[in-house]
This record gives sequence, structure tokens and C-alpha cells, in this order.
Amino acid sequence: MNRRRLIVWIATAVSSMTLVIGLQFVNFSPASSITTLNVYAAVSLTNALNSIKTQYQNANPGVNVVYTFGASGTLLSQIQAGAPADIFISAATDQINVLQNATPSKLVAGSRKNVVKNSLVLIVPTTPGVSAGSAALTSFNGLVNANITGIAIGDYTGTPPVVPAGNYAKQVLTSRGIFTAVSPKLYRASNVRNVLTAVENKTLLVGGVNKTISAGLVYKTDAAISNKVRVVDIALTTESNPIVYPLGILTRTTALSTAQSFSNYLNGNTAKNIFKNNYGFVLP
Repeated sequence: MNRRRLIVWIATAVSSMTLVIGLQFVNFSPASSITTLNVYAAVSLTNALNSIKTQYQNANPGVNVVYTFGASGTLLSQIQAGAPADIFISAATDQINVLQNATPSKLVAGSRKNVVKNSLVLIVPTTPGVSAGSAALTSFNGLVNANITGIAIGDYTGTPPVVPAGNYAKQVLTSRGIFTAVSPKLYRASNVRNVLTAVENKTLLVGGVNKTISAGLVYKTDAAISNKVRVVDIALTTESNPIVYPLGILTRTTALSTAQSFSNYLNGNTAKNIFKNNYGFVLP
């Protein structure tokens, strides 16, 4: 082999070896694309929607559902401030009306619908502890009794109200003719799950001071997830506005088809079974 052929042979061998080594670091698998769907939802839907997320993502592996839970009024404020929500599910019509009635509307035309319904209940701790009046409480009207010293309620202030559950509670107490009488005992929490926690713990931090809590007003579905509280009364449907959870797709979404897919999934049999049979929501 002459010198010229030897040089060519060595160059070819080196090039082949370089190619083989380089191929070890090349990924020939198809590029994967994950769509993130941001869902802003009322905190009372937390458990049900997390269960539904598992089922939905199993059926749609290319989608990552990211939830932001909170009081509906708080979520509305975040969305108005530019939060990247694709879908908003409120616990009342007031908050979503703000988005729909804006000029121009902030909701995709035809996307609004009611997902589930709920009811309001009066709860007390299963073990009275320092809140001895709880044991004898049997109805909303009993909240006027002197031994009921503190009542946890969602923050019903604001337009629209910060916490829909608090606004429904205020309506029920007003319908019973006792709102004015019990107002000095009402301690407002930032969302309905914090009301539940306050009753469980028999205390709520208000303005840096721990207040003793004898009872609270939450959704039926919230009470059902805790063994530390018991239901003593259920509000009539005529005592407040209908408790519904409307959904709307935001016009700002960059994942419209995915948002529509998830919205449709919430009306399917799998989601309906989870809402109704697993967590006690009422179907619309």
C-alpha cells in the first residue's frame, strides 16, 4: 500500500469512527409535544378535579393539566390581572359573569356551561372541645344561642364576593332572619376550605388573634371529605341563589382545542361518576 492510499485509508477510518461515536448521542425518537392546560378552579373542586385529571391525562398523554385552586373571587382577580388561565370554573355565576360581560367578552363564545351543583350545610366539630356549644347545635337558627361563640364563614365581601360559599351562607342566614343577630360572631375565611379547617381545629386566626370556632358553613361536598366535622343542618335550595359551578374558556387561551377537549371530558361518564359518586356533587 503506497503512502497516498494509506493516508486516505486512515482518514476514512477516522471519519467512520467519529460517525459511530456521534450516533450514540443522537436521539432518533419522534419529538414529543406536551400541551399545558391551565385550569383556574374553585377550591371546593380540588379533590374531584384531581381525580379527574388522572383519568383525563391517562386518556390524553400529550396534555399536562395544571390547576390553580382558590376562592372564585380571588381567581377572578388573578385572571383580570393577566394570569395565564385557559379555563375558569367558578363556584357561582357572579364571578364568571364579569368575564363574559366584559367588552369585548373574555370568554370564548358558546364555551360557558354549568359543570356541577352543590348545597350548603352547617357543620360543627365532631369533638366539641373548648367549643362546648357545638354539641347542642341542631340547626341554623341555633346559631343565635349564646353558647355559640364563633362561626366560620367564607369572605362574602366584595363585588363580586370573594368567596361564593360565604355569600351563599349570608343569603341563607338572611333568609332565616338571623344574619344581623349572628353577625358579631361571624369570622371570615379566605376560602371555603379554610372554613372547613377552622371548624376541624375549632379555631381561626383573625387579625393575628385566634378565635374560637363553634360552627361553620361550607358546601356539602367539603363536609363529606372530613371525619373531623359533622353536618347538623342543610340549607334549602330556596334560601340562596342556586349553587352552580359555571365553566368558561378564556379567549386568551393558546390551547383552544385542548381546552374544549377537557371541557367536554367534564361532561363525560367518567367525570360525572367521579363528581357524583365519589364526591357527592349534583349533576346539572
